[in-house]
Amino acid sequence: MTRFIFSLLFCSVIACTLHGQNLKIKNIAISRVITKIENNVHKKDENKGPRAYFKIELENNTDTVLVLDPAHSKFMLQFRYNGLDYKRKVLSVFLSSFNEIKEIRLKPNEKYPVEFGIHIFSGTSLIKEKKNKKNCYDYSQEMLKALPTLQLQYMDPDLRIISGKIENIETEDYIYIPKKTTKH
Repeated sequence: MTRFIFSLLFCSVIACTLHGQNLKIKNIAISRVITKIENNVHKKDENKGPRAYFKIELENNTDTVLVLDPAHSKFMLQFRYNGLDYKRKVLSVFLSSFNEIKEIRLKPNEKYPVEFGIHIFSGTSLIKEKKNKKNCYDYSQEMLKALPTLQLQYMDPDLRIISGKIENIETEDYIYIPKKTTKH
């Protein structure tokens, strides 16, 4: 009897989660994996870790209309690093226009694009407090281990959609060197 109840509960959770929707990570543009400090130039927030700009698609794979509730939704970022699971809410100014929408109705096979940028390790124990001997913050190893496990979740009061594989990864300013700014 216990096995039956567990099986029923497990199937209902899967049905609730999958429900014919798809969240595709179309592209992640990674920058500032290494922040190199030269000529003692420091900038505010130089050590927030790597930045990732996500292009994703919410897709309706069913034969009925799917209703999203962006105003009451959140995106969660999760990844695994050295045997530990990291999960945190995505906070991005780029999501503010998405979160202001009351309702999105996706017809069958219709897709809805969403884009946002975040510091991928912000709010985790992976942020480094001190520069290394080469006078830089280097997150290369952390990115190599975390990226293959990275997933996004979209959640609103009625839906929970988990991303699958990442379709494309590109790098922009892999090594970032803060420049002195001159005041005019």
